[in-house]
Parts: sequence; C-alpha cells; structure tokens
Amino acid sequence: MYWWRNPENAAGEIYERLNRWARVDAALQSDMVRQHMIGESRTWTATLRELVEIALFSSSPCLIEGESGTGKELAARLIHTLDPREDKRDLVVVDCSTIVPELSGSEFFGHERGAYTGAAGNRDGAFALADGGTLFLDEAGELPPALQAQLLRVIQEGTYKRVGGNEWRKTSFRLVCATNRQLAAEVERGRFRADLYYRITGAIVRLPSLRERRADLIPLVRHFVAEIMPDNRVAALDPAVEAWLSTREYPGNVRELRQVVTRMCRRHAGPGPLTPGDIAIEDRPRARTAADWRGEPMEQVVRQAVLEGAGLKEIGKQAAACAIRVALESSDGNLRSASRKLGVTGRALQIRRASERERGERPGSRPDVNGAE
Repeated sequence: MYWWRNPENAAGEIYERLNRWARVDAALQSDMVRQHMIGESRTWTATLRELVEIALFSSSPCLIEGESGTGKELAARLIHTLDPREDKRDLVVVDCSTIVPELSGSEFFGHERGAYTGAAGNRDGAFALADGGTLFLDEAGELPPALQAQLLRVIQEGTYKRVGGNEWRKTSFRLVCATNRQLAAEVERGRFRADLYYRITGAIVRLPSLRERRADLIPLVRHFVAEIMPDNRVAALDPAVEAWLSTREYPGNVRELRQVVTRMCRRHAGPGPLTPGDIAIEDRPRARTAADWRGEPMEQVVRQAVLEGAGLKEIGKQAAACAIRVALESSDGNLRSASRKLGVTGRALQIRRASERERGERPGSRPDVNGAE
C-alpha cells in the first residue's frame, strides 16, 4: 500500500517506480546475468535485484560481504558491466590479501623511476588504471592500517601522488569492496578504520552461501558441466549423483561445487549421464570414524568463530562448555558418568560447573554466536 502527502505527485511517482522496476527486470534478463549469475531461488533472485539496482541507480561505494566462494568478484563484475556510464573504462581488480606491505604503495599509487631499488621506470598503480572505471578491492578487510588511511584520503579527495613523485594526480572511479569478514565487528574491535568503513558502505550487499540457496545447486552443476564439456557429451545427471550432490556440504560454496564437478567431468568417458562411477575418489563418501568430528564439521564451526573475531582462548572455552553440556545430557545429568566420558575427575567437573554458576552462566551453556558471555 502506498500513501502520498501530495496526491498530485502520485501519478509521476508511480510512473518512476514502474519504470525503475522495468529497467531492473530487463537487466536481470541480460546475457551477463543469465549466463554467469546462475540461480532462480528466491534468496538469489533478491540478491541479484539488489546488485542490479546498485549498478543502475547508484555511484556510491559498495561493500559486498559473503563467505569465500560465494561469487563476490562475479558480483563486482556485474555491477561494473551494468554501470550506465557512457565513457566507462576498465574494471581493475586488486586482491588485498596478496599485497606485500613493502610494495603496497606502488601497487595502489604507482611509482616514479628510481623511487626505490628496482624501480627502473614509471609505473601506474591501481588508482590510475581504474580512473574512469571501477576499482574492485577483494578481501578489503586485509588492508593494513597505514594503507587504510591512504585509501580514505584518495576516496575523499580524488587525488594521489605516485611513490617518489611530487605531482598531485586526479582519479575518479566507482569503488567496490568485498570481504569474507564482518567488517562492522572489525571496526568495533579497532581492526578496521571506522571512517573508511563508513566511506565504503554507500551500499552493502550480502551474498548468500550455497547452503542458503540449495535450490540453485543442480542448475549450477548443469551450468558447470556445460562449461567444462561444451561438446554436450553429458546429457543428464544420474539420479544417484544428483542426490549425492544435493546432500553434500560445501564449505567452499560455489567455488568448491565447481571443483567437484570438474573432477567428475575429468573422469567421465563417452556419452551418457554422469554416474556415481565418475565421482572422484577423494570426493566419495567415506565410512564415518571416531575421528571424523575433527575434520570438516569442526573446521566449519571454528572458521566461523575466527571470521567473527573470536580468539583462541574464547574458542577453547566455548568448546569445553559444549563438551560438558553434551556429556551431562548423554549421562542424564550423572556427574560421575559425565566426568568419565570427558576423561576428568568428578571434582574437576564440579569445580568447573561451580565457576560457571558464579559467572552467571548455565553450566555447559551453548556459545553465543558473537562470543558474548
């Protein structure tokens, strides 16, 4: 339902809203989207609409958040491709996680000949190369503090100097940043500059993980198969393969799914569907062992805790609390039985529970997502 303070403006506003909606719909049907941003789930479609609106109707810096392998660079390329600037230049990609601190100035600002040992000639940096185009900073959360301050100035002033130079140069670019960290939490912890964070978040888009868009999994598999085997030797997926792919976990998200499909296609011979025999040996389900909990499931939990800023001490403390809770529950609250399962004395377990009560915690309580106590 819409309500207007000035009804005489209603017709014009309705027209503009419908026109905007139509432009977004048209962009969603473009080759860039249909051929590269695969998926029709509600979650993914809503995310795509958000990306398209940012590309078409905003020039403000944009932050793309999401786990590793969710397609952050593809999202940045989509924004750049749909950018309506007529004289738009190139998309320049900088992976902030691979920048050597000693050479970071040259990477961004460029350098003059003789600026340092090995600088045999003048060199343009990312700010110059992205002028008139788009600068994509992948893993922006890895930027060192000194470089964060320098980047802030360039964003604010639109000017910079080459390393070893005295001349102020101008640059103008659309800025898109991406991170698999929670930058807002990093700001609170003092690990990322608040002023830079507010500068790069003119818009924030969170890309869903593959487990949040399971309906897109099989369409993605078919897309990857068509890319990897363009001669159409694979007409379909065996139902058992489809079921296995659909129930498997993918900590590496779409990137991991593509690698799994790649390994299957490498083993496939002749026409016909992909079958269980095409599944790579290293990907085949294994019989569970007592040590399985130390593998992928635990790694997923620890990875999430680390990315949200939890320290080693906090992770260990919460793991111990969880172990006590599970032991007590599986022993129907019997302290002696629970202590035997944990390999500690009953006295040690009593002391631990008493300590938790003094801190106001429920004994063996579940850990808070943000590590709060």
